[in-house]
Amino acid sequence: MFHTEQVKVGESVQGKKYVQISLFVCSVLIVSGCQTGSTPEETDEQPSEQVDETGYPLDITDAIDQELTINEEPQKIVSLIPSNTEIVYALGAGEVLVGRSDFDDYPEEVLDVQSIGGMEFDTEQIIELEPDLILAHESGVAQAENGFEQLESAGYPVFVVDDAQTIDEVYETIEQIGQLLNRQIESDELIEEMKDRFSDLSTQTEKDLDTQRSVWVEISPQPIYVAGKETFMDELLQIGHAKNAAEEITGWAEVSEETGITSNPDVIISTYFGAEDIKERPGWTLVSAHEEDRIYDIDPNIVSRPGPRLVEGAEKLAEYIYPDDF
Repeated sequence: MFHTEQVKVGESVQGKKYVQISLFVCSVLIVSGCQTGSTPEETDEQPSEQVDETGYPLDITDAIDQELTINEEPQKIVSLIPSNTEIVYALGAGEVLVGRSDFDDYPEEVLDVQSIGGMEFDTEQIIELEPDLILAHESGVAQAENGFEQLESAGYPVFVVDDAQTIDEVYETIEQIGQLLNRQIESDELIEEMKDRFSDLSTQTEKDLDTQRSVWVEISPQPIYVAGKETFMDELLQIGHAKNAAEEITGWAEVSEETGITSNPDVIISTYFGAEDIKERPGWTLVSAHEEDRIYDIDPNIVSRPGPRLVEGAEKLAEYIYPDDF
């Protein structure tokens, strides 16, 4: 379980990057209804309105095989991690959010919601908010087990969302939160929009295999960690027709400087605002990315949080890799 949501459980700003990295190493993104048919003047039979609503009480199993029953549509929820919070807002349910983590910073209006702490959240504050549902995350279970037990003992349901490692798993997370909040139509539309934007980006950046640029995505400097295959970061590169310079590595893995130099990437992307430091590394000046001045920083939040903004992350990556396409 190793992706940069952990960096920022934490997921904050540049000033916290080394704390984020430490947390990261320790713990390690349908169709919109379009009805056609006869008008009332053309037929006596009216088209039936399609209603896709959650049936309550809802029996559901979460990421840690915990069975919960949600008796009615939640009117007050608490989110314990930024990716869940971003999905809630993207589904148009921001008005029911009454508590958030310290690290939630998007969209901007979330800053007006009461914070209940970081990895060590304040259980008493959450109970005072009297939420109908608490959205937790699989990546934080080990650190928060005692807090979850207290909340559940007090009668507040905690639903643990899967730690999505692929874009398809992100879609599943969006569907699941949509079901919990009775926002299934909205979740279907959001997923379709994401798929459309990914498809458009893929078309815009289409390249023959021999002209695709290789990209080294570095997510921690000391030690160096990179995104290998079987990560959604790798998928974002593939969507933009780029090669992963760490394709021989699986997952989020520690590597040596020699590995980076030997891979000779065409582009280097830092997700921790370390581009300038990478440029100063001895031995990296002959790497193609350095010679061509293609070493960039990217906002870690748009490429690390498994939610709707992964599309924005894919688009920004592609702009850095193939600027002439934009």
